[in-house]
Order: sequence, then structure tokens, then C-alpha cells
Amino acid sequence: MSTPTSPPPPAFAPRSTRGRRWRALVLGTGLLVTSAGSALAYSRGAGEPPPTAAPPRDLRAQVESLLDASQGTPRDEQLRRLGPQAVPVLSSLVMDGSAPSTRRARAVASLALVDPTKSAHSIQEVLEDARAPADVRASAAGALARCLGIDAIPSLSARLTDQEEPVREAVALALGRLGGQQVRQALEERLPLEERPLVREALQRGLSLAEP
Repeated sequence: MSTPTSPPPPAFAPRSTRGRRWRALVLGTGLLVTSAGSALAYSRGAGEPPPTAAPPRDLRAQVESLLDASQGTPRDEQLRRLGPQAVPVLSSLVMDGSAPSTRRARAVASLALVDPTKSAHSIQEVLEDARAPADVRASAAGALARCLGIDAIPSLSARLTDQEEPVREAVALALGRLGGQQVRQALEERLPLEERPLVREALQRGLSLAEP
């Protein structure tokens, strides 16, 4: 009598076994992806700061040192070489109420040196801000003229009646340097109305500068 043979093993594992293997595979893949994402996030967090991050401290220190140095061509040339990267530092110094007003005034003027095209709007806002120190706003008058040229005449002419005497002086001189018939008319109209001697002198100097 022949001994019965065992049936051959099935070609595929039972459905329950395959399900367990599939779930294990999915779980393992998920853990791998999660670990890779965490590692990537960590590497990004530990890397260089994004372009919009605050300027480095050494750049701010360099700008402050230049602003505090004596005025002159060497300082202006060094600021100009810094280029647009110095704009965020200069802008923050202009708005820093705890900074000395002389530094803030020089920062406004320097904005016209390093990036006149993009800085014009910010400089105009400083000129029109009645809460800013008078010497900072006076510096903004000259800076705006350097940024915009004759396009600054309307904004500057409106400041000939400013409440601050130093601002009116600076505006009169800035307009005079721009020159032209429009400037002469604005200065001539203001001169008989101005009561402060120093401002009247600035108006007269502006008229002399504006002569063809």
C-alpha cells in the first residue's frame, strides 16, 4: 500500500500573510520618508540663513563705523562700494529712534549713494515725516534731490512751508542746486513770505544757484 504524499506548498502565501507583509512594507517606507524629511529639514535649519534674514552684525558694524567717521570722499566711496547690501542696514538706522540723530541723518544721505533708484521712496517718507528729527529730514531733502533730480522738485517745493526751519533751509538749497524756471518761481514766491533770517538767506542762495 502506497503512503499518501503531502500536497505541494501553495505558490503564493495565504492572503493574511501577504497582508501582514504589505503593511510592514508600507510602514517601513513611511518611516524612511519621515526620517529623510527630518534630516533634510535639519540640514536646512542648520545651514545658511535665507536671503531675507537680518544683515550680519559685521556689516552693520562696518556701516555704523563709516557713518561715524568724518565726512569726505573716502567715506562716501567706501559706502558706495558696499552697494545694495547696505540698504537694509541704512534703512534700519534711519528708523532707529535710539540712534544719534547725526548718524540717522548720515544714513539717509548714504541711501542716495548706495542705491538711489530704490531708496527714493523711503527717503521721501522721511522728509514728509513730521515726527522725525529736523536734521534727519533736512538730510533727506538733499538726498531726495540726488535720487530723483528734477523729478524731486514738486515734493521739495511742498516743503518750503514746512514747520521746521532747518528743513526749509535744506529744501531751498536742494532746489537751487536742481535749478530751472520751476525752481526759481517756487523760491521767488516763498521769499517775501519767509520770516526767519536763516531761511531767507537759504532762499536767496538757492536763487543764486538756480540762475542759468
